[in-house]
Amino acid sequence: MSPGGKHGLTDYLKLLKKATDSKYLLPVLLFSVSFVWKLLFITHRDLCIDEPFTLFNAQKSVSDIVRLTVEGEPNPPLFMLLMHFWIQCSGIGIAAVRLLPLLFNSLSAAVIFVTGRRFFGLPAALIASGLFLVSNFQFFHALEVRTYSLLTLTTAGSLYFYLRLLNEPGKKSLIIALVLTNTALVHTHYFGWLVLLMQLAGLALYYQNKAAIKSVLISTGFTALGYLPFFMILYRQFLKSSKGTWVAPPDSGLQYLYQIDQLLNHREVVNAILWIFVIGVLYTTYSRKWKTVKKEVILLFIWWFVPFTLMFIVSYKIPVFITRYLLFNSVGMYLFVVAAVVSLLQNNKILTPLAGIVLIAMMGNRMRILPDDFSYREFRNSTEFVRSNYKNGDVIILYPYWTDTGFAYYFNQAVFKDYRNFYQRLKHEHIFPVWGIDMVKYVVEQRRPARIIYYLNGPEKGGDDGIGAYLISHYRAADSAFFPQTIAVTIFKRQ
Repeated sequence: MSPGGKHGLTDYLKLLKKATDSKYLLPVLLFSVSFVWKLLFITHRDLCIDEPFTLFNAQKSVSDIVRLTVEGEPNPPLFMLLMHFWIQCSGIGIAAVRLLPLLFNSLSAAVIFVTGRRFFGLPAALIASGLFLVSNFQFFHALEVRTYSLLTLTTAGSLYFYLRLLNEPGKKSLIIALVLTNTALVHTHYFGWLVLLMQLAGLALYYQNKAAIKSVLISTGFTALGYLPFFMILYRQFLKSSKGTWVAPPDSGLQYLYQIDQLLNHREVVNAILWIFVIGVLYTTYSRKWKTVKKEVILLFIWWFVPFTLMFIVSYKIPVFITRYLLFNSVGMYLFVVAAVVSLLQNNKILTPLAGIVLIAMMGNRMRILPDDFSYREFRNSTEFVRSNYKNGDVIILYPYWTDTGFAYYFNQAVFKDYRNFYQRLKHEHIFPVWGIDMVKYVVEQRRPARIIYYLNGPEKGGDDGIGAYLISHYRAADSAFFPQTIAVTIFKRQ
């Protein structure tokens, strides 16, 4: 080794430690890992389920998008508005449109890390963000053109600024930041209001800190003030949902545990967490280092547990208890689990990292990246089958009606892009989205085609309203094909 070798190595180690201590390096690294990893799968799945609907409407004008919400669109308009401006620059290619939710999701990983490090220490930050990275559903919704990745990001941001404001009450920049984040949150999804309610509930832990209470109340007041034009829409959406939704009510209390399993990938991960909690209690008892539980840990518990439980109870009347609606709870859940583990293990330099490695490894082992047996429709291949078999004069029948945008995206993007004349263009192309048997009879009687291509996208619970039986009674099935998960295409010829 050269005379300066040892000195050079020491300098290098100091430089490495300084870089690691940087408040920017690790969040940027986590963002990059999340982004690049998920980017590799960005076109793995076809644009399907509700994605084509979101993208189709995002092409419309700003006023038309807001009008959709006024007229009954189930979600507030923020994500669709952001997608509107995004596609002005990127176009509507599948990779391009999925980059936006991927950015939101990867930013969430960084925000969770920053929150964990600031309030619970570096080990907690690394473990919590690690759990987020290997979450099945966070991975799935990172690459879905829907509002849920933005809901996760705004929830994470709201938690960060809320905790900071409680610790630095009266700071105007934090009040403004919380108002902006919460405003984005409630304009992303109506469940965002549950987060604001938890912020108010958490003030009970700070009843002696009048400055903190005042700061949070001010931020909540300004958020509510900015939402005034939409409260009537929120109330109307509540009344509409109270009459029933497409979601089934919980069949038993086991559904509660099942959704916890889903957010943590598998029941064995839940069991591992419980065992680590037990070990932590035993370790704390043995070491006799009992400490007062930090208020922030209790806040995290409130943050995820109360909305999660409330949504379960409400679902017996207004069913909303499905994983994607519960996804925003996972932000608080991951941070709570890790903060509790770190606290119980006294942030032991051996036990805490070991517990983190075990949890991340177990969640990672149970990770299923974009499985084809979950919320998948093979639109690309099924529409190609239709195109390759289509002959001049054929009539294409789409059922259910809302299959129209997904089919058009892959069958003819020129039609998909022409949202102003969309249904006229479909009709011109002899493509007929139908609500049921009566519309099919009308089309057949008016057109009397020699061939019909029947595109069935996941029949409703009551079947296909007798459409298949009707077509069989008037035509002969000449060819058919099935495409995962639930698309069946049948070519009928006149008998």
